[in-house]
Amino acid sequence: MTKNNYRNDTKNIRAGNRKKLNNGFVNSPVYKGSTVLFNTVEDMQSKIKKKNEQTLFYGRFGSPSTFEFENAISDIDDAYSAVATASGTAAIVAALLAVLKTGDHILMTDSAYGVSRNLAKNLLNNMGITTTFYNPILTNKIKGLIRNNTRLIFIESPGSLTFEMQNIPILVDIAKKYSLITMIDNTWATSLFFKPINYGIDICIQSATKYIVGHSDAMLGVITTNKKYAKCVRESAHNLGSCPGPEDIYLGIRGLKTLSIRLNKHQENAIKVIEWLLKQKEIHKVLYPVLPEDPGHKIWKRDFKGASGLFGLILNNINRGLIYKMLNNLKLFNMGYSWGGYESLILPVNPEKNRDSYKWNHKDLTLRIHVGLEDPEDLINDLKDSFKILRM
Repeated sequence: MTKNNYRNDTKNIRAGNRKKLNNGFVNSPVYKGSTVLFNTVEDMQSKIKKKNEQTLFYGRFGSPSTFEFENAISDIDDAYSAVATASGTAAIVAALLAVLKTGDHILMTDSAYGVSRNLAKNLLNNMGITTTFYNPILTNKIKGLIRNNTRLIFIESPGSLTFEMQNIPILVDIAKKYSLITMIDNTWATSLFFKPINYGIDICIQSATKYIVGHSDAMLGVITTNKKYAKCVRESAHNLGSCPGPEDIYLGIRGLKTLSIRLNKHQENAIKVIEWLLKQKEIHKVLYPVLPEDPGHKIWKRDFKGASGLFGLILNNINRGLIYKMLNNLKLFNMGYSWGGYESLILPVNPEKNRDSYKWNHKDLTLRIHVGLEDPEDLINDLKDSFKILRM
């Protein structure tokens, strides 16, 4: 796909908009099918050779809609290429297996998404690939963890559950010095608020299930890469059979149209809710790099264009029974896994159970909150009503 100089919002709106090919309709059709027919033997043989190059060959390798989505994401991510997968987890697996082999060692941030950690400890370990989890604020000291067989640094910034910011330019410089691959999970920021490829990252993963789809009604992942790793990542996704369904691809394209508006509203709502939370005596700390007092604020402000609606919250020493009762009493904040949709969510989480390189010193309960698109005053009132339970 030829890159253009349009700004992000225009790129997103134009995604999938091919009026000449869509019989005049604004949106792309949903292509359902497995078999692709060839006109001649020569045509078939030509397509076989190019099956990993966005060629209509067989349904598992993609449809016109799949390619529209991939091209839109690679364009907005300023990447060389993108490949869609059946979920964010599928994107992580495909990306890792594309570049790792038995005997390799990787460095993974200790604040990585739980699925990434589990993959490292189980699937990769069973394949003879070892992992060292590093403290996300180590930066230069990470050099001491690099071995002769270290192949990759896996980054997530801000970190899952604990929201530490990592100094990505320094990590990229270290990786280049030691000829290591850099890979990042960029789901929190999306391509709108942070563009990893522009910072020298080799491979970027997003769970498009979250903010890109934005309506909690599809499972979708996407991987963007620089030129060097484009081919192997696409082949890995195809070899794993990680093909997203046609409706999910359609919903991903649809979600791109409003991504900017939704993300900015998520951020605006989150800040208003946090401002209220910070005034409550029950709150020990809010984990959100937008806040000036957050340890990662300077990095966030330097590198990121915005923030999403997901943050952490540490409560003061309060009886867990009361906290659970408070959570059960909420009307607008629902309990459910995932995030990034239009609805507000809240979950009790336990970072201390998933840290290997450092100790999570906050013994009091941590909550993960995703602020949705409801009116922020209603969300605050919902919290006000339920916080009364904590004061019993």
